[in-house]
Amino acid sequence: MDAQSPQAVKDAPRERIEDDDGFDEGSDAQELSFVRAAKRKAFWRRPRVRVLVGAVVALLLGLLALQGTLHERNRIAALDPGARVWLEKLCEAFQCTIAPLRQISDVVIDSSSFNKGRGDSYQLAFVIKNRASVPLAMPSMELTLTDAQDQPVVRRILLPQEMAAPAELPALGEWASSVAVVVTTGGARVAGYRLVAFYP
Repeated sequence: MDAQSPQAVKDAPRERIEDDDGFDEGSDAQELSFVRAAKRKAFWRRPRVRVLVGAVVALLLGLLALQGTLHERNRIAALDPGARVWLEKLCEAFQCTIAPLRQISDVVIDSSSFNKGRGDSYQLAFVIKNRASVPLAMPSMELTLTDAQDQPVVRRILLPQEMAAPAELPALGEWASSVAVVVTTGGARVAGYRLVAFYP
């Protein structure tokens, strides 16, 4: 039978006809964009969805606050000593420690002297001050001996435990120390020194 005969056309399966806009007349009417948008808005307005979203937001805000508290625990403990108790309990759960606040910009060397003793022994004396209104961690000291051209000859790091220093500088307080330092310059002549406070 010829494929173009009336009988062939009659028996062929009817295909769906689409208009120029791509609308499928053989299916249900497609949802318009504003209908989908209205359904989406209706979904977010459901009480259960709002409660769930609120709970997730509250949880995320709580986690953010917890992270900020753990990160700034030393500052919080320094500014509010009463908060130290619950901060310590918090650190027990998260395996952290509370240390004195480090704020090197508020630690200044008020005065210092460096005098030669016998042999390779020198005597370093200094006074450091805390300009902050909260206690600060005791810094380490870097001593640099220089030659006549102000070039470094030798450097020494003095840790707080080597200086028999307390763990903290009191708020708006000062601390004075005199430390015996033994250095070998290898024959180079020491003409000066520099002293810097820092946190390792």
